[in-house]
Amino acid sequence: MRADILFVESFYKELEQQNIKYCILRNADEVEQGDAHDIDMTVEDGCLQIVEKILLSVAQKTGWKLHIKTGDAKDKYNIKCYHLFKVVSDAKGADTIQIVHFDIFPTFTWNGYVMIDNAILIHGIDESNIYHRADPAVEAVTKLFIRLLHNGYIKTKYKKYIKETFDNNDEAVRTLLRKFLSVSIAEYVIEAVRKEKWLELEENRSKLVGDLKKHSKKNRIGQKKYLVKRAVSKAGIMVAFEGTDGSGKSTIINELPSVLRNSFPEDMQDYYHWRPGFIKKENRSEDGQAIVVTEPHAKKPYGKVKSLIKFMFFNMDYILGYCCKVRWQIAKGHLVIFDRYYYDYYMDKIRYRLSISDEVLVFFGHLIPKPDVTFLLIGDAHVLYERKKEITVEEIQEQIDKLMSNQTRFNNPKVIDVNLPVDKVVLDVSEEILSSCAKKYCLRNIGGVL
Repeated sequence: MRADILFVESFYKELEQQNIKYCILRNADEVEQGDAHDIDMTVEDGCLQIVEKILLSVAQKTGWKLHIKTGDAKDKYNIKCYHLFKVVSDAKGADTIQIVHFDIFPTFTWNGYVMIDNAILIHGIDESNIYHRADPAVEAVTKLFIRLLHNGYIKTKYKKYIKETFDNNDEAVRTLLRKFLSVSIAEYVIEAVRKEKWLELEENRSKLVGDLKKHSKKNRIGQKKYLVKRAVSKAGIMVAFEGTDGSGKSTIINELPSVLRNSFPEDMQDYYHWRPGFIKKENRSEDGQAIVVTEPHAKKPYGKVKSLIKFMFFNMDYILGYCCKVRWQIAKGHLVIFDRYYYDYYMDKIRYRLSISDEVLVFFGHLIPKPDVTFLLIGDAHVLYERKKEITVEEIQEQIDKLMSNQTRFNNPKVIDVNLPVDKVVLDVSEEILSSCAKKYCLRNIGGVL
């Protein structure tokens, strides 16, 4: 049995033994059939804290590590999120990373407006097996509104189920909709679904939101407390990649989503080249693409005065860009990636045309926000030269030597051997990112699982 399925089943069996009511929302069929990586569920009111302890206990026993956690077990009105991972070897000895992601909904809300309370979510569940299913009306309504309210569209794969349930459970659906919508809007939604006017519902999202705000319960204070706690927790992670030309920074970065998409989907990954670009964005071509430097040593360095002015400007960009942009992306649980960073100066100041000493770099380096992990991509100079012939073999080797000799000045440096196959390198980088997230969680939470 796959490790993720075994973990999920062990968790649900423990909930059953503890007589805790729970159910899977929206995707019970997929989870039961083995798609166990992304699970939305609810548990009975007042049990969130014990459920969390059970989850972490099962994880510890089965070798899973918690790398992201958001939400507050004492807050009834907001989602709790748990991301866990495990490195698993297949029959041939090849390693892969498995990720399981739980979203636990104490209530079904939108921006602090309560749509379906816990008692209704947990009522009428199907307990015929450990993959407890929600009541059909609850399932259909949550499938209809989850993407529509948050993202402005209705998921195509849900539409058939929504229509069939609305047709076959008329009174239950109507009663449920009237919990958070006016009578007229509830009837409009029912009629639109029956006639499959999906696009019209999407176009009238603002109308639905306005009615929801007027007729649903409000817990705006709880929502604001949740957002503040999430901002303080810094659930995401910031990483930087340092390496010479030809070390494969772009290739590795481009391959990360294939491994990490279950914890950091595309809309939760933020990419920066060298600096945040908050004060002044990097130069781009007419089609909006970043201009790639093909001859980094073609121009002479600036004089000392101009170098210092440029250097201070770049430093302000790092500091302000982090405070105003990057910090909040990390707070949202994002993976923030820097392709090169401040540390690049130690390896190759000429690329940036700077005439400044290493002592100046070290002094101001204390003021620059630190990545959680700094990946140092190290390989054979001749191999790297053949990949990208922009600087000489001798210059590449010199940069590698500088990178290694200065690594104690970098925050949490991790040396990655890029002579290995790309898939192995990407796996090593991905595992380090997830492990670093797990360590961050442990530092924030006494008794956390690692």
